[in-house]
Amino acid sequence: MDGVIPAGIFNAFRTNGAPTYYGPNQTPFEADILESGFIFAFVILAISFFVVLPGIRGKERLFVFIRVTVTLFIGGVIMLANLSMEWETAELKNVPTKYKAGENREIHADIKVHIGFRGINITMKGEPEIQLNETINYNEHFDWRWEQGRFGFGIFAGRFNREYREAQFRGLPLPILWIAEYFTFDGEGIRWGRHYRQAGWYSHIMMWLALPLWFLTIILFFVLLKYGAYFLMLTGGVMVIANILWSTIRNFNELEIPLASDHVLKFKYGGAYYVNLITGVVCVLLGAIIWLMDLRFPSVIASFFGVDVLQDEFDDATVEEDTSTSKSVKDEPDQNGMEMRGMSSKGKSQAATANDEEEESDDEIYEAPTFAQQPAMMTSIKKQRFTKRVGLQAPRRRPPPPIPGEDPDEDYENVSRPDQVRLNMGYH
Repeated sequence: MDGVIPAGIFNAFRTNGAPTYYGPNQTPFEADILESGFIFAFVILAISFFVVLPGIRGKERLFVFIRVTVTLFIGGVIMLANLSMEWETAELKNVPTKYKAGENREIHADIKVHIGFRGINITMKGEPEIQLNETINYNEHFDWRWEQGRFGFGIFAGRFNREYREAQFRGLPLPILWIAEYFTFDGEGIRWGRHYRQAGWYSHIMMWLALPLWFLTIILFFVLLKYGAYFLMLTGGVMVIANILWSTIRNFNELEIPLASDHVLKFKYGGAYYVNLITGVVCVLLGAIIWLMDLRFPSVIASFFGVDVLQDEFDDATVEEDTSTSKSVKDEPDQNGMEMRGMSSKGKSQAATANDEEEESDDEIYEAPTFAQQPAMMTSIKKQRFTKRVGLQAPRRRPPPPIPGEDPDEDYENVSRPDQVRLNMGYH
């Protein structure tokens, strides 16, 4: 009939006319959505760069491939190690244990514990998975971010303690509650939860610091290679510091959790710890190698990074030119006719030597007449002017004045007014 929609269009994936049923999305806890997103983002960046590699000719194609791969690997390690739950791990296989409160029968399960900067993750999977008419497959996360909180499990307690109390009300299996309880103790030397939280807090600060340093390293490798090498070493050093902080702040008493007479959870450093440590050390070594290559073989390392080999020299020359210009401007005399402020001691000594030589040579030629002593102020002004002239240009010899006659009246002559007398020094 017209206007009737066939029933088969809306019957897909339905059973007995009920709404569409989708099966459970079983994902293991290791496949964290946030971590998977970062991995996917870095893979997309890598593929985007690798796609353009065929357009690059010669050995430059290999250089670009190495630079892109190493750079993205370092950035990926920084992000994934910061968010990973693999800094410490413990695992037991086929453990006989109690299941829940009020149940006398035991089950066999595989138990894993993973510790990260922000909490712990406990996994319990039955062997076989279906026991006691139940599916035993648990994955629980307990978070300890932010403040430690008060002792206990109230509203002012820490986040970890409050989540532990919620897990008790939900009736989680006893092995999970037993493991989580060890991190709620906060007294005497039993403070694993507090110390792990503090270690994760300071270590994650270092990892977030390494991220902007990594960005600056990439930028500086396109500007100045030696500064890029410095920041690469600094990035690796910060990553290694994160490992050191994690190892030193965590409780010095090793955490061991017994689940049975011959089954004890013993924690050890996980994959994220070693990957971050090795990557940090490699960054420090690569930075040192690039810095030494820039000193000894600048053309080779500049060809690898695709930068101008004369860039560093041009920048150094520019800096030297600016310095010399500012120094020459500083050494110029001011408008008041005072002595040059920037004159070096060597210049002053040369001026004084030239002055003495000129006076000695004048004394050898003639004997200066004796006149009235001039005021001290006039003498200082003449001396300053003479010093200024000598500093600016080479001293010029002046002809000696004529030797005065025997009659002292010849040295004076009247001018327009009889009461004014002009000193005749022989200058015309």
